[in-house]
Amino acid sequence: MTRIRSLLRVLGAAACLAPAALRAQPVQPGQPLQPSTDETLLARADSITVGDYCKVARATLASPTVIATLGADTADARAQTAIICDPLLASFSLRALAGRAPAPLAAVARVRTNGYSEARHGIFDAMSDLRATLRAPGVRVPILRAIGPADSAMLVRASETAQGLLSGVARDAALARLARYERKLGPTSAKLNGLEVLLNYGAQWIPVFRPSPLKGPSPWEIVASYTPAYVTSVGGRVQPVSASEFGLRHYLFGEAFGAPGPRGIVLPTYWSAGVLTTSDRNGALVWPWEGKTRTGAYVSWGATKVGYIPGRHGAFLMSKQFQAVPFVF
Repeated sequence: MTRIRSLLRVLGAAACLAPAALRAQPVQPGQPLQPSTDETLLARADSITVGDYCKVARATLASPTVIATLGADTADARAQTAIICDPLLASFSLRALAGRAPAPLAAVARVRTNGYSEARHGIFDAMSDLRATLRAPGVRVPILRAIGPADSAMLVRASETAQGLLSGVARDAALARLARYERKLGPTSAKLNGLEVLLNYGAQWIPVFRPSPLKGPSPWEIVASYTPAYVTSVGGRVQPVSASEFGLRHYLFGEAFGAPGPRGIVLPTYWSAGVLTTSDRNGALVWPWEGKTRTGAYVSWGATKVGYIPGRHGAFLMSKQFQAVPFVF
């Protein structure tokens, strides 16, 4: 019970630890991104399957007039069509193919599982390339005339819907990557000291910390800090404690996290965990390795940090993540 009462006192003291200016919560970038594709485009994408696209592409290339019109580009068009005509993906709507709708029943049932995995990864490029091939200057109008009104309308509808959808998806993915960078490097991210700046800059060449072309920044960050703003309770009195922290910080990129105001306490921007080292002597600017050194662990949920060091006078410690001196502590 004595340790529980001590922890409660520490919690109360830590709530007032950071200056009011440092508590400000700017608007977060993690708000749900508005889709860049409208409902009309999505409805069209729902009504066209990859199999439909394949069928009209094959019908187009079956025309001798089209072959003559394309000339040397015929081989490329056939290769692009072969990639689009993947049996595994035939039942997918264009919307499902772009990840904006569930997989179709036939795919879930594994009705068709054949095809070529290497080629499958290029289906989006194949759709864009085939569209460009069939719309090249001097060939578009002759091709549309050669295949007749019905196939012509279907070819235009399928190719333009796929292109519009893929452009929207690419834009949304780019915005999502930027939102992750803002979450990790923006106003509500943790402020780093000079050592952490150098460590995390260099860590970008290490796989775990390396940014991804698809997802943007890694959610992980190295923690190596001196923190003079922990507090503990000894004999019923709240006392400051200085500590060193070595660990990892993980940024929460989900849309619900990084919320402004009180909601940000429950759904913060990051969490962290690591090793905590202190001297057995309490004080706001005490060197952690002075005198008898004690080592334990800490965890944080957002800016709120809790530490525990067994065998120490004042084993429970509390703090808030903030930086009083830029790039120092």
